[in-house]
Amino acid sequence: MDESPPFSEHDVRVLSLPGVNSMPYNRCRVIYFLTSIILLSMGVGFAPSLLAQAGGQGSIILKVTGLDSEKGQVRIAVFNASEKWLGDRPIYSSTIKVNGPSVTWRIDEVPAGDYGVAVFHDENSNGKMDKNMLGIPQEPYGFSNNVRVTFGPPKWEKAKFAVKDATAVLSIQVK
Repeated sequence: MDESPPFSEHDVRVLSLPGVNSMPYNRCRVIYFLTSIILLSMGVGFAPSLLAQAGGQGSIILKVTGLDSEKGQVRIAVFNASEKWLGDRPIYSSTIKVNGPSVTWRIDEVPAGDYGVAVFHDENSNGKMDKNMLGIPQEPYGFSNNVRVTFGPPKWEKAKFAVKDATAVLSIQVK
């Protein structure tokens, strides 16, 4: 009985990649490549949390003043980038029932960085800013740094403030 291996040396070379003569070498390269990809993807997954920890975290305490009535609610939207400023997707948002001339809101564990806040007093609790036929807001509103608007919304550069590894205290007076 002939006990020859199931593959000849010629067959192994045919199965190997061009320019590489050794099958075990290819297997090691593939394992090394796959391991590198797995480790890299795990590292990328942890990167945002590591960056947030490296930059520190703080808190935002916001006091909204100038509420003329105790009806309705105050709607708060917090943004963290100029391209997101006053868009549909704030990084944080909240709705607070009005029960006096001011309301206070706090959020903790906010990654260090620049933020901007927009608020309005939704007096009729319909969930939206009521506007007249010209598009001018009919409910009191305000922005961080108490930026006032003349024609159009305020620019990010004027409304932004920094959160560091401490507490940022803001007061916005709605008008």
